Amino acid sequence: MLAGTVMLTGYTGLWAGPQTAYAEEQTVDAQADGINEVRFLQLYDQLKDPANGYFSPEGIPYHSIETLMSEAPDYGHMTTSEAYSYWLWLETMYGHYTGDWSKLEAAWDSMEKYIIPVNEGDGKEEQPTMSYYNPNSPATYAAEKPFPDQYPSAINGQYAAGKDPLDAELKASYGNNQTYLMHWLLDVDNWYGYGNLLNPNHTAAYVNTFQRGEQESVWEAIPHPSQDNKTFGKTGEGFMSLFTKETQAPAAQWRYTNATDADARAVQVLYWAKEMGYTNTAYLDKAKKMGDYLRYGMHDKYFQKIGSAKNGTPTAGTGKDSNMYLMAWYTSWGGGLGEGGNWAWRIGASHTHQAYQNPVAAYALSDPAGGLIPKSTTAKADWNASLKRQLEFYTWLQSHEGAIGGGATNSFDGSYKAYPAGTSTFYDMAYQEAPVYRDPDSNTWFGFQAWSLERVAEMYYILAESGDLSSENFQMAKKVITKWVDWAKDYVFVDERPVTDAQGYYLNAAGQRILGGTNAQVATTPAPGEFWIPGSQEWQGQPDKWNGFSSFTNNPNFHVVTKDPAQDTGVLGSYIKALTFFAAGTQAESGVLSAKGQEAKDVAEKLLNTAWDYNDGVGIVTEEVRKDYFRFFAKEIYIPANWTGTFGQGNTIPVTAVNTAGESAPSAQASATPQAGTSVPGVLTLTGTAGNIQAVLTWTASTGAASYKVQRSVAGGAYADLATGLTTLTYTDATAVNGTAYNYRVVAVNASGQTLSNVVTVTPTAPPVTTGALEVQYRNGGSGMSGNAVTPQFNVKNTGTTAVDLSQVKVRYYFTKDSASDLSFWCDYAQIGSANVEAHFVTVDPAKGTADTYLEIGFKSGAGSLAAGAETGIIQGRFSKNNWTNFDQTNDYSFDATKTAFTAWNKVTAYIGGVNAWGIEP
Repeated sequence: MLAGTVMLTGYTGLWAGPQTAYAEEQTVDAQADGINEVRFLQLYDQLKDPANGYFSPEGIPYHSIETLMSEAPDYGHMTTSEAYSYWLWLETMYGHYTGDWSKLEAAWDSMEKYIIPVNEGDGKEEQPTMSYYNPNSPATYAAEKPFPDQYPSAINGQYAAGKDPLDAELKASYGNNQTYLMHWLLDVDNWYGYGNLLNPNHTAAYVNTFQRGEQESVWEAIPHPSQDNKTFGKTGEGFMSLFTKETQAPAAQWRYTNATDADARAVQVLYWAKEMGYTNTAYLDKAKKMGDYLRYGMHDKYFQKIGSAKNGTPTAGTGKDSNMYLMAWYTSWGGGLGEGGNWAWRIGASHTHQAYQNPVAAYALSDPAGGLIPKSTTAKADWNASLKRQLEFYTWLQSHEGAIGGGATNSFDGSYKAYPAGTSTFYDMAYQEAPVYRDPDSNTWFGFQAWSLERVAEMYYILAESGDLSSENFQMAKKVITKWVDWAKDYVFVDERPVTDAQGYYLNAAGQRILGGTNAQVATTPAPGEFWIPGSQEWQGQPDKWNGFSSFTNNPNFHVVTKDPAQDTGVLGSYIKALTFFAAGTQAESGVLSAKGQEAKDVAEKLLNTAWDYNDGVGIVTEEVRKDYFRFFAKEIYIPANWTGTFGQGNTIPVTAVNTAGESAPSAQASATPQAGTSVPGVLTLTGTAGNIQAVLTWTASTGAASYKVQRSVAGGAYADLATGLTTLTYTDATAVNGTAYNYRVVAVNASGQTLSNVVTVTPTAPPVTTGALEVQYRNGGSGMSGNAVTPQFNVKNTGTTAVDLSQVKVRYYFTKDSASDLSFWCDYAQIGSANVEAHFVTVDPAKGTADTYLEIGFKSGAGSLAAGAETGIIQGRFSKNNWTNFDQTNDYSFDATKTAFTAWNKVTAYIGGVNAWGIEP
């Protein structure tokens, strides 16, 4: 919602300067600034117009004006700390342009009232028992599990928690230890019906979702109250027993969790407000206080010494040795409700993601020039160390191409397991390709690149503007952002559309997949008025072990493959800001824009102008097609056997025939007099697939189209109609000749005119006789020698010289069934799409000592083909017996517990057209 609005703010104000030699250029820049200021204020009015529905009756920003969604919240009229942080940014820019800073202060007041769970002056204590917290025993250990169906996890205290080194100094600074951070998720309209127990005057209620391991996607999470007095959920247990297992019924309790990136962004915004002239120390001090408490987000979950668990035996921390000096995914705190509720706890998080780092906040909270150094004794030193550590982290995670890899953990698999052999480390923390969540992998979204690297670009600019051109911090910031900008720009397009295959891989002019490398040359087709940025990434290899910036190797074996062109306007805003601050940084460094800086500035300006044309009067918006939307209707939400209860709306758990969220209320009635349409059809996107003596064409629906016609051109000649009056979204040209290149386009038609699609070139080809060679890479997804689930994961690579049709490929995993029970298989995630993966079980006859059954995985036609040298990417399989008894994997032919990273494994076999192409059968 608000993230896209701020795309107009970063560009303005950075280009006007005193250098008279560049007066003509500055005049042009000033004109551009004026246009963007007008656009910003227009968009600001759209967001603040009550008729557009961005804010609730209590004045809280909704995560989305639409209600049907499943993103991080699973209902649009929730809100997040992310939305609040972007609202602050919106009001900061409004203050910059108008001189009216009261809107910024009102936004902070709303944040403090509704999403920071403190007594903001209304007498309602929302952390009522925090004073009982014992910093010498912060919390009791419970292991994280990978899958929702492995929860609840036992609170068993296997590892004693370390000591909290911050509590005493925070009490000394503020008189209490009530955490001044945002809880990450609010049910703004109390749609789930749980209510706000500790402040019933508020409609907005604190809720939470993700609690059950890295494989619990938003499609599988269970929304539950953060203030749980056991009124809802299971009788006598509330919702707690879904997540943790105790020796007695869980106690009524309150608990909150922050998202460290959102609180850090709030601090970052107040830094920029101060730089733009904001001077009210009352609110600047609030940002300092937030930064003081945000240090809990640097500490290991159970305050274990950093790196001590690399051999599987963690050591309880005794001071700052549990501090990773990086922004972890969250910090969480809670305590008892009602009679006997005189207890409290606190945890950090052991996993840190590049996307959550914020060097600008670290700078603001540690450098006198930043102006936001907190009160507490060690806060300045902590944030100063964090600034350098974060820049080192980015440098360590930068791939050969320039994209930034996932992150690191101090608790492997969330249970302090020993690191697998060969795992790269950063200050003794283990590299993680996808920290925190794996459905989908957390570092595949390009938004996490743009969000995070925009902050590095700001840091580069801040240091250059200050005259610091030699420090290691400056060198790292400049190196990281320069290489990142160079990588990303190869996959960004204005007024043209990149060419990809059906799996989303970018193609070059020869039709070959671009699988990494620098200076990518992507084929394009003309597309006036469109913009395209990357949508996702795949990762290969890992960074080299970190031994300091002076020894950095540039990670020659760590690669990224860029995929899936997208039109996400929120991500676009962050990307434009990254380009803008990078360009301004080059000018601040040397007095003039560098060549790369000028290129970045020009691209940012083109993207802004193009994006503005997507303003529909309510905001800047694009349509999005996603492969995972089927999960609204098809994804099981795991509830343990014999666990029943109720939601706040009164619906029963487990749910049958409706989703876990129940039903939304009917919309308000409205009347209207239809008017004759005057618009030509909307944009449509054409794709073409070559076949044998045919070309199959499909296209997206064009808004307002009455019919479609298909046109074809050969060898640059004129287009001729192949078919007219079509009302479907597909057409097969069966008159094509193999070996001839045809250009196709589709025309959307209505009474007002017509709209042309992009042009696709298709060359029908006779199918080759399928031959080839495959390699199957395998890793154990986490199952032990004994357990009720087997979790093999595969990556299939084409090692031959020709493409392989995946619908002809089978992969077999051999095991012993250990019982007569039937089996069930789930594909938890596949980069080629879980819906394209199918599987069944086959009895080995005669049985072998290590295999009486095999799992055979195949691929549907939608999986497409695998080009020479290409890989399917990760396929996460899982199977269990229908009676949920354990498997004994000690004698299973294909199982290897030591393979925790993908390794070529010849005990998993593969076949093309029924012919063995990899592996050895038992």
